[in-house]
Parts: sequence; C-alpha cells; structure tokens
Amino acid sequence: MVIAEQDSDHNIPARMESLSESLYFYAALFDCLESSLPRTSVERLKVEKMLFGEEIKNIISCEGGERKERHEKLDKWAQRLDLAGFWCAPLSYYALLQSRRLLLQGYSCDGCRLKEENGCVVMCWQDRPLFSVSAWKC
Repeated sequence: MVIAEQDSDHNIPARMESLSESLYFYAALFDCLESSLPRTSVERLKVEKMLFGEEIKNIISCEGGERKERHEKLDKWAQRLDLAGFWCAPLSYYALLQSRRLLLQGYSCDGCRLKEENGCVVMCWQDRPLFSVSAWKC
C-alpha cells in the first residue's frame, strides 16, 4: 500500500495549535506555488480555490462529523500502521531517482527539496515538510 499525505498535523485537539500549524503549512505551500506558477495561471487558480481553499475552509470552520481534513505527519502514520501489523517497505532507488527527476525537471521550483526519511520520501519547501510518500506491507 502506498500512502501520499500532506505532512502536517491538522488533527491536533488544541484548536489554536491546529490553526497555527495550518497557517505555517499553507503559507509554505502558497510560497511554493508562487515560485513555480504565475499568479495568472489558470491551473494555479483552480488548485488554490478548489483544492486548498476548500481544505482550509474545512480545517478552520468545521468540527466533529463535518470535519473531513485531518492530515497528520508521517511519524503518526508510521506508528498507527506499525500497530496494525504493517511495516515500512522502503521506496526503491529507482523510485527516489524518478521523484527527484520529476521535481527538478518537471517544475522550476528552486526552494523545493526532497529528503528521504526511513525509506519514505518527503517533499519540502525550504525546510518545511509539505508532503510524504511511503510504502507499507502487511
């Protein structure tokens, strides 16, 4: 099983911590978009409004059953999956090369970095983790 997830904790019970975490995460994400797509880009406008705008609205204004966005960091996923009997299957060297190639050649995003953490890949803006990809076996 492969999991690709935002590497941010929007599921913190303390409301102010959750909002603060969300603010820093989305600020970094929008900085990343700013560096790679012009503000007038139709694709960028769609992503900002229909994807990230809806996520932000859900995180800020919804609780309980209405809340759908509950992203968590890779270490929390790893703990849960480990307890459920899964183990991390490190991504292959080829997969790591492909991800670097895609990031470097597919997008002109100077501040983006890929780092490997325990066989998983984490995409960062500067030093801020944004997304993680990990593989798990039962």
